[in-house]
Amino acid sequence: MIKNKIISILILSLGLTLLATGQVYTDITKQYTFLNTDSNQLEINNSKQMHVMFQKLESLVREGNQKINILHIGDSHIQADFFSHQMRKQMQSIALGQNGGRGFVFPYHMAKTNNPLNYNVDYSGDWQSCKNVERKTNCEIGLGGISLSTHEECASFQIWFPEEKRPDYYFDRVKVFHTYDTSIWNLRPADTTLEYTVEYHPEYGYTRYSFQELKDSIRFTLHQKKQAGNKANDYILHGLSLDNGDPGIVYHSAGVNGADVNSWLRCSLLQKHVSAVSPDLIIISLGTNDAYMQNFNEAKFKYNYRLLVEKLRAAAPDAAFLLTSPGDSYRYRRYLNRNIPKAVNIISDIADDQNMAFWNFYQVMGELNSISQWHHAGLSSYDRLHLNRKGYQLQGNLLFSAFIKAFGDFIDNTTRLSDKDQMKTN
Repeated sequence: MIKNKIISILILSLGLTLLATGQVYTDITKQYTFLNTDSNQLEINNSKQMHVMFQKLESLVREGNQKINILHIGDSHIQADFFSHQMRKQMQSIALGQNGGRGFVFPYHMAKTNNPLNYNVDYSGDWQSCKNVERKTNCEIGLGGISLSTHEECASFQIWFPEEKRPDYYFDRVKVFHTYDTSIWNLRPADTTLEYTVEYHPEYGYTRYSFQELKDSIRFTLHQKKQAGNKANDYILHGLSLDNGDPGIVYHSAGVNGADVNSWLRCSLLQKHVSAVSPDLIIISLGTNDAYMQNFNEAKFKYNYRLLVEKLRAAAPDAAFLLTSPGDSYRYRRYLNRNIPKAVNIISDIADDQNMAFWNFYQVMGELNSISQWHHAGLSSYDRLHLNRKGYQLQGNLLFSAFIKAFGDFIDNTTRLSDKDQMKTN
């Protein structure tokens, strides 16, 4: 009886989310009739890890005692963080108390490229960037997809969340992912009045700073332990993870403009950093740039995509995977891209073969040339390759609707099995 009561409470909580999501979904269907909403669902593909993740999410909603880490990697569609941030907001609103923190962030502004709008970046000193989209680079890159290096004493960087731009993303622990010579460089908070402890984790490529009070801003300053001249190795920054001890969902995201699958294979520290994040769910949103060129090499794309999946699975063997397809788009602003459905089929096949979940955004969007309808509806950029903020928010709502439906189906099946077991007992 107690177990059934708990399940009923869980279903009620989830039902309220489904009701709210259903209203949004109904509005979307009425407003954008070109969407193929009947296809808006996750293909679970017998993913045992996805069911384990759903169990953990169920426990979080029911008991409030879990921390769930979701990692979303991709290209420009993710760097801007409109799509991923909409998912972040929705996932953290499944029930009360689901905001587990902001998680991994990269200071894109320091690399002189567009930064997500939900956090601000400030810095001093000369920082040089190295990106995974640069084919002839030999620099070390990790989860951020970009690395930043400096040789300047007293160079600094700051991350903060303006009140008008954020939910309450407070943190009392910061993982700084970096590569540096400990005999030369020392990184510490710029505020000398802060009380904190430091833990070094070279096996995962980060240093963790723990503070006694929750914060919404942090500035770090570099110091040289000794003057080593021009021969000293640079300090290299790979990103930060802003964490706290609260239960809930943490939605990490990392994307790089122009990135294809091979770009992420260039990230030599990717596996180490992914292991440090310890994701329960990894979402991969790639393929747009791979399929952009006229001579799309399907065999190479399949090989690289499978290799990336294998590397990520080795780094996080217990994580569930959700592979999302690229959406419809134009090439060079005027040509239909007939390579996109080829990429979609390859990703779908990999998901099926690897027992990973799959979301066919291309089909939901309306398939070939549907980007024109998105454009006329005010949902895409002028290039008909990128969506605009409104379009990405719609994409996030669609993926969340598919996810929450799959989660609801999991709860229904769990409840039925529980009822059958109770009937057998009686």
